[in-house]
Amino acid sequence: MIKGGGTRKSFRLIVVKHPRQAELFDDSPKYHVITSNRVESAADTLIWYRQRGEVSENGIQERKIGFGMERMPCGQLAANAAFFRIGVIAHNLFVLFKHSALGEGWQRHPVATVRWRLFHLPGKLVRHAGAWVWKIASESLDLFHSIRARTFACATANPSP
Repeated sequence: MIKGGGTRKSFRLIVVKHPRQAELFDDSPKYHVITSNRVESAADTLIWYRQRGEVSENGIQERKIGFGMERMPCGQLAANAAFFRIGVIAHNLFVLFKHSALGEGWQRHPVATVRWRLFHLPGKLVRHAGAWVWKIASESLDLFHSIRARTFACATANPSP
């Protein structure tokens, strides 16, 4: 490290000029500065930088809102850390479920949409011959059969030692 906060490592500054809509007293452009040590072109670095923010923000929102981690349960650090770890494990299991058990077209949906589409099905609970039966549309039944078959296939494909 060099005195005064400098660095011996090289990096690149990318300055993006955004024209502003004319305001009453100030119509000067707005500048956005990005520092990077990436080796690709400035345009590719900007694409990477903009994607990074979008993905991380949506991922954080998915974990917080989708798994009830908006607030920590108490004021104890160890208990909050355990709560957060359980939430992250639940999120990882959900992502595994989406990619292994659900079919194509489900991977882009957040947990709230998957929960809504799987658990809020129109149906009727009836008592027939002394047993409770849930009557649902045949499309939903096919969906649940395919989820069960994919889950079974994943479970039997990698037997534990």
